[in-house]
Amino acid sequence: MGTTTIYRINETDRTINIAQSVDDTDESVHGAVLNTRTYTFDELMNQHKIFCEHTEPYDAFRDRLNSALRIDRSIDVSTDDMIARFIAEYGENIFFRGYVTSVIEFYDRERYVLLKPNDVVIAKLNRRKIQDEVARKLMKYMDTQFTLMCSDACFNCKANMEHFMVQSGRTVIAADDYTFNVFRESDNCLLTILAEIGQLVHKNKWTVCECGFCHKLFLGTESEVCCHAPECIEAQKQQKEAIYKENTKAYSYVKRDYDAYVRGYKKKLVEAGIEKYHPAEFDEFMQAKQERMDDMDKLKKRLIRNGLPTKELEKLSAKYKAEMKAMAEELVERFGKKG
Repeated sequence: MGTTTIYRINETDRTINIAQSVDDTDESVHGAVLNTRTYTFDELMNQHKIFCEHTEPYDAFRDRLNSALRIDRSIDVSTDDMIARFIAEYGENIFFRGYVTSVIEFYDRERYVLLKPNDVVIAKLNRRKIQDEVARKLMKYMDTQFTLMCSDACFNCKANMEHFMVQSGRTVIAADDYTFNVFRESDNCLLTILAEIGQLVHKNKWTVCECGFCHKLFLGTESEVCCHAPECIEAQKQQKEAIYKENTKAYSYVKRDYDAYVRGYKKKLVEAGIEKYHPAEFDEFMQAKQERMDDMDKLKKRLIRNGLPTKELEKLSAKYKAEMKAMAEELVERFGKKG
């Protein structure tokens, strides 16, 4: 009897319902629909990161299966203890559980040739050859699936999606008097799920970010500074309000300082006759001043929106003051004495 994984993605609230590795019968699948576990995209991304970073359990898994193949006509392999050790050390991980389930199913299918009744002499002569062939297929399957599962493209919009799959997965519809719950079938390694999430990541241009409050990793755009946990969103809101109150005067002071600084050079241009005798150049100077002021307005709004201090605005102001000074002095040098 095989196992299957079913899932349903809720794009709006960025969650996914998963029932993992249930017996592949109508009753089991129907029962699983009622007992799915809900994960956020961020939870899956963090579990995927842990799965990819810790390779020690896979080496132990590989050794255990190789050894089991060499024992007489091979034996059943239990992985409950292995999964329990992984959970104890790294926490629950649907990718590890799915990978182990998928590999064990492959192992059981392939080792069946060693369990067939056969002539004793022929069996002894061919067993080692059969074991070697089964081991080769098993190692290839393990490596291929692991490589596909560890692709970082699924959770990074900047990475290229290089893998394509054609799945004949079933659609599971569980209906009652009020609702239809539509699930899809995934392979046990969750490659189908990874591919669908990857599509959303690339469509929305998400990448892996670190929350500035809880410091957990989350999927977001480069401009986001906090994850989607309610407590972090509230903390960011309070921080923005506090920083805004603290820095409102500072934001305005930087802009007023720039404006006063440029007005001083505007006065020099007027005194040098630039406004009267070279109005086109004077207008160009005033337009350059306003364009830079608009840039500072945009930056100010971004800083306020993200609850950031004035340092970046001060740096931009200093740059623009130097540019306006150079422009004014050049105009005075070129035209001031010719007016």
